[in-house]
Amino acid sequence: MNKLKTVSLALLAFLLAMLAAAGPAAASGIVLTPSIQASFELTAATADTSARTRLKGQYSDLSALATLYDNHEAQIRRLHDSNTQALLVVKEKIKEIDQSTVTQLTASLNSTKQRYQPLFDQYTALNRRITLLKGLKDKTLNSVLKSQADAMKILVQLARQDIRDKEAQLKAAKNARTQKMTAARKILSGIESPQASIKSQKSVAVSLNKRISADFSEFKTAIRKQNTSLTASSLSSLLSGYREMNACKQRIIELEQKVAAVISSTGRQIAA
Repeated sequence: MNKLKTVSLALLAFLLAMLAAAGPAAASGIVLTPSIQASFELTAATADTSARTRLKGQYSDLSALATLYDNHEAQIRRLHDSNTQALLVVKEKIKEIDQSTVTQLTASLNSTKQRYQPLFDQYTALNRRITLLKGLKDKTLNSVLKSQADAMKILVQLARQDIRDKEAQLKAAKNARTQKMTAARKILSGIESPQASIKSQKSVAVSLNKRISADFSEFKTAIRKQNTSLTASSLSSLLSGYREMNACKQRIIELEQKVAAVISSTGRQIAA
């Protein structure tokens, strides 16, 4: 059963990861194709030495920032997929806290009740018989039955105490389980704040992506027209946008790492 649960959790995490991968990204990086680079080189060649050096420096910086962006995106996907699976596992572990103990104690209580039920039935039947025979005034029979009832009463009291003890054990185990589950869920709730911040940062990334896409379109127009002034201006905007985007992505990475730390801490709490 546990093996089946593990396989099911892994499959669910995989499917969620695939859905996340298939969905629209918060932002998409630009692609500096060979044809774009060739057009840029032709445009830069029309500029004077100083401007050409500056343009090539800007282009080189943009290429480095685009690579950094891709690296950030890959790291975010890895962290997010890992957190998705780890979260599923830890939530299942929370549900299973002391479950086997409660199950065993419940079974023991039920078994004990069943074992003592014939004794209780006999004791009830004997007391009913004593009540019915009171009117016959058969002192000998009444005395014998009373002695049997007194002897059986001791056994019944011991049996009832045994049941009460097992009920108390079960109640204590359930209370302990509830407390442990509550404590684990309280720790796990620590993911809510970074998750909310991730959502906020993704919104920022969407806005930045629109800006970068517009700047990139302007850049391609500039190099197609071999307009060095517009090329320099669009490159400056792209560099600014990418620096902000990478800072945003770095914050998302750090937030995903915080989520991972909370999940890990919850797991340690459960295992303690």
